[in-house]
Amino acid sequence: MVAPLAAAGVFGLVSGFNDGGNLVASFTSGRLISPRVAAALLLFSVAGPLVIGTAVAQTMGTNVIDLRSQGELDYVLITLSSVSVVLLSWRIGIPTSMTLALVGAMLGWVAAGGELALIHWRGVARILLGIPISVLGGGLLALVLYVGVRRFLGGRSHASILELARFQFATAGIQAFAYGANDMEKTVGLIAVGMSFPNHGQPVVFTGLTPIIGAFILFFVGAIFGGSRVARRIGSGVLKVRPMQALAQQLASGGVVSVLAIAGAPVSMTQTIDGGLVGVGAAQRASSIRWGIVREIVGSWLLTLPLAVVVAALLHLVLRLFSVAP
Repeated sequence: MVAPLAAAGVFGLVSGFNDGGNLVASFTSGRLISPRVAAALLLFSVAGPLVIGTAVAQTMGTNVIDLRSQGELDYVLITLSSVSVVLLSWRIGIPTSMTLALVGAMLGWVAAGGELALIHWRGVARILLGIPISVLGGGLLALVLYVGVRRFLGGRSHASILELARFQFATAGIQAFAYGANDMEKTVGLIAVGMSFPNHGQPVVFTGLTPIIGAFILFFVGAIFGGSRVARRIGSGVLKVRPMQALAQQLASGGVVSVLAIAGAPVSMTQTIDGGLVGVGAAQRASSIRWGIVREIVGSWLLTLPLAVVVAALLHLVLRLFSVAP
């Protein structure tokens, strides 16, 4: 059980590096929330799985492939394959999707073993449909919210606009809550499966406090100590955000990701944040968006799934060649 939990721990820390930086960047992008307050707002993420439930954790743990049935060694190598893909993107400062990396690693591993029958395609479809829905939904909702805010504010004074912008503290908390209910649950699922290996005759318990608290601690530590590089890039790279734009984007992405969490569809808050930024930028003017950075990020997403498939499949084939894996 030690090796699986260690692998899940690495995944959770890397999630903090990759995703935590984007959340902090989102919180501080409107220039009303300081980095220290942004770190405190991350605490709301622990409430997500406690309130909404752990449907996303179950999807990642059993509804793509049954990770526990693969055995401890395969579980560890699938998890580390996904982490290696994410770290490659993180190393060059480009955010990517932990969801696509983990799903790709699962698919590549079982495909290399000639076990495609083990794949639950309904779970795969739920993820592959949920991701574009989150990006497009976050962008469209952010656009509508920001257009509505601009019309509502009309001739209000600058001081009253800044006063309303302080609601960004609440919308940032909603965004952190949504992250916990969706993105963080991938680590919850991995920890729950890792803890279940000694108890093969019993079902995996995804709702326990230990996986939830463990996943939160890993995410928080990773976000605080490793997320600043991605935060700096995304905070100013896609769009220079005004306070009310930040508020609209945070509310939109938090709402969309929360709804998809209830449906058990794992998505990426990073992708949804960027979709929201594009939406509020388009509501202002298209030229305000740095499209080169957007294309770079989208290209990274498109590469994540196939790259993870290839990395996991090659690792499985090498192990079979040396008679390490069955």
